[in-house]
Amino acid sequence: MDIRKFLKQYWFQLVVFVLLAIPLLFVIQENVLRSVILLLSLIIWLVVSIKTKSVVFSSLLYILITLPFNLTYQLPLRVLFFNTDPYVSGIYTNYLVPTLSILDIGLVLLIASYIYEYGWKHIQVVLHKYLFYLVPFALFLLLQSVFRLDLNSLVNGGRLIFGLTSLLFLIDYFKTQKHSNLYKCVLWISIASVLLQGVLGTMQFLGGASLGLSMLGESQVVSGMQGSSFVTLNNEVFLRAYGTFPHPNVLGGYFVMNVLLGVFLYSKSKDFYKKLSILLIILSSIFVTLTFSRISILLVLGIVFVTLVYKLIKGKLFSFTPLLLVERFTNLMAGNDTSWADRVNLMKSSFSVMKNNWMVGTGLGNFTKGMESVIPTTVNGVLLIQPVHNVALLMITELGILGSLLYVVLLGKILISNISKMNWFKWLVIISLVIIGCFDHYLFSLPQGMVIGGILSLLLIL
Repeated sequence: MDIRKFLKQYWFQLVVFVLLAIPLLFVIQENVLRSVILLLSLIIWLVVSIKTKSVVFSSLLYILITLPFNLTYQLPLRVLFFNTDPYVSGIYTNYLVPTLSILDIGLVLLIASYIYEYGWKHIQVVLHKYLFYLVPFALFLLLQSVFRLDLNSLVNGGRLIFGLTSLLFLIDYFKTQKHSNLYKCVLWISIASVLLQGVLGTMQFLGGASLGLSMLGESQVVSGMQGSSFVTLNNEVFLRAYGTFPHPNVLGGYFVMNVLLGVFLYSKSKDFYKKLSILLIILSSIFVTLTFSRISILLVLGIVFVTLVYKLIKGKLFSFTPLLLVERFTNLMAGNDTSWADRVNLMKSSFSVMKNNWMVGTGLGNFTKGMESVIPTTVNGVLLIQPVHNVALLMITELGILGSLLYVVLLGKILISNISKMNWFKWLVIISLVIIGCFDHYLFSLPQGMVIGGILSLLLIL
């Protein structure tokens, strides 16, 4: 092999790899195994980009592969003139700690790769009609963070802008490139990821505790322990399936996304890959039950129902619901489940926080800081220090009226400019986004949730 020719041909991949790998040397002492996993992910990106000769293709697969893994690094509380206070009423709150995610690496890789592979002129064409909307929103987020000296808001704002920019690049990519090989890779990766998350979730459910896979981002939880998400059914306590996600609801949303992805890929595939698409739908539909996320389970049932009617058997349906899941839903009707009351109490607190920050908001990621004097409690007296479980209320509270308008107008411009014709599948995607957004916050507040939302937005456009 000619080393000079190799270095000349793949200099970009090698430089990016080195620049991203060097910081791992400084954090390796904190968690050796996590650092090794991160380094391994970068090696996979490097190898795939060299083999396929497309850094954009490799970066896309990198995001899809790493999406399930809640691998994060908490930044120091004092950086330059920023001083982060992660306490609410004397209680340490993770939501207030500025945190970088492995998915942030994926967004950086994708943006840098797109600029390298397509050049500045093409980038200018792609972004031209959105700059009037994107720049004011980015400036708002920057000023909001700087005036508050808030690193957490700055990090979250940067992630949001990077995510929106990545979405614009991917819209262009899917409009201008052939995707048969990409769809096949996406299908294989999705099946492997769903299978892995399903197996891990099943083991967590059966064992009643996490599996010690913190190097993959697994939460440290035990059935019945405060801070863990569990359900009481038939007088027994069951740990809900987490996989390597921070909460079972997020894992449930991931399965919903994969059911929709499976339906989409079924329409784009032939022969063997159609069967693989059906397998992805079946696996996701089975494993979502162990998350005990009522919203996700109902959405999966609804998506499968509509798909069977319109695509597969056109009218002949069957359904099966395990008895434990029936009890999970009847608990809500009977008033034995407190999750609805907790959501309502958080909504009430959000109005108080919103009233005090109605114009420019609390800053992204700072909802819990704003609720310091109006913290609701559960029926057991535990403080509910977490974001309101409603994307619209959370957005308005953290961005204020001004920031929310800028954000909604930008999103509206992106979607209206790129959605061509609505059909039953796109309405399913919209309904899924709206329902999840009405009852949870992760699509707006967590890196994994934001990527899930981004993928669902892409399905609206493709």
